[in-house]
Amino acid sequence: MIAEPQMKIVNAHLANSITDQGMLKEPNALGYIAITAEVELPSIWSSNSTKKQQLLAKLKSMCRELRGSSEAIRRADIFDAFIIPPGTAAGKRLIEEKSYSVHVAKFDIVILIECASVEEALVIRETVAVEAIVSLTRLGSSYMDVIVYKNPKRIDEVSKDTKGVFLFNYFYAQDTQTLLDVWEYTAGWWTKNAKLTNSTPLQPVTAGSPYHLINHCRWDRLIDVLPSLIFKPSMKRFVLKNFTENNIVAMPVLYRLA
Repeated sequence: MIAEPQMKIVNAHLANSITDQGMLKEPNALGYIAITAEVELPSIWSSNSTKKQQLLAKLKSMCRELRGSSEAIRRADIFDAFIIPPGTAAGKRLIEEKSYSVHVAKFDIVILIECASVEEALVIRETVAVEAIVSLTRLGSSYMDVIVYKNPKRIDEVSKDTKGVFLFNYFYAQDTQTLLDVWEYTAGWWTKNAKLTNSTPLQPVTAGSPYHLINHCRWDRLIDVLPSLIFKPSMKRFVLKNFTENNIVAMPVLYRLA
């Protein structure tokens, strides 16, 4: 169990160590370019507008061309949000209580470009092809970020070869090490209660990100994760409480592949 002096532990009897489960792996060597944009508020009850559908179609075509432009680009995937879970409310309250200057993440489009290394990602970020994707996304959005990330630690790689439910959880924290410790400490709750088998958190390597970590993971079906997010009391008492008590804002959004 992690016990850094600066980390406050809450409800330790609910903890399950991913290290003890043999699920904590060394970081990968990949680099990631994440383009996150707010185009229209996601809703499980309504489909995308025609304008957003047209934007996604153009972006998908551009991402296909991007993948073929360099051997260093392993993937270029587009994620379309459909639910902002209730857990976001706790993060919003913490922002208000602490007067944090951070944008509340409501990104309904995420373009994740996976590169062979962080160094390659930094180079590819400056290419004309990526800038064209950024420019088109910016035209259709009210807010967006473009950041290069690395993976600081992980459970396992997130498969994007088949459809599923993807989580991007945007974290803001006062201390990055405490954030990583709390992520690891609470991850065992997800592996036990929500049958999570993968996770590759993303840590920014370029300036400008309002988020100090973005957790990225996947389930096969919505039923695999939604009941744990909404109905299990330990979600609030353990997961959210360990974040908020350590002054960490968590802003989760659920996506499907576009």
